[in-house]
Amino acid sequence: MFKVRDDSKILAWRKRVEQYKVEFAQLEDKIAAQGGGRQLCIPASGTYCGCYGENGYKGDTSYSLTFEPARGSAVRVHGTVSDTDGEAVIEDGYILPSGDAFWIERSPPGSIEEPPTKRSMTPGKKSEVSDVEASTLMALVIVKYSKDEGQMTGHYEANSGINGTMWCKCGPPVASIVSMTEGMGSASIPMAVAEVE
Repeated sequence: MFKVRDDSKILAWRKRVEQYKVEFAQLEDKIAAQGGGRQLCIPASGTYCGCYGENGYKGDTSYSLTFEPARGSAVRVHGTVSDTDGEAVIEDGYILPSGDAFWIERSPPGSIEEPPTKRSMTPGKKSEVSDVEASTLMALVIVKYSKDEGQMTGHYEANSGINGTMWCKCGPPVASIVSMTEGMGSASIPMAVAEVE
């Protein structure tokens, strides 16, 4: 449990998340410009088991992930994660045909300390960080998905200033590829269904 929250770390994390979303959108635009149609790589929804490393510590983690078509060539990622720090909701996540992906992990308010008894803030200035945000552990997770191996490898950056690595894999290596043409207009996007043993 973190006893002192530094608002400047939370604000820097927020800025990093927005910066990464811009970089991701640029990558998505580049992929879209390279082809006449679009191809969705939809990983298998299900349980991904793995591990994470943080400050010399290695822990087990379990993700319950759902993948579904979203915008352009991106596939939406959402679900939950459980590890030694507790549970978190996965939100605001996307994966591209290149395997590049990101999401936000948000622990429940109070997962750090509620209300924070100690906060490092700029003296004489009202903080842009609410007490709820100051007591909520959040992480930007940036991964690369390998459809051949059915695994994700990457790193995370927490709003507490802590960074670490992560790896996870889903049962047998399964991913569905759905090719689509631009001429489909507003036709519904076919959903790929994968069986996981």
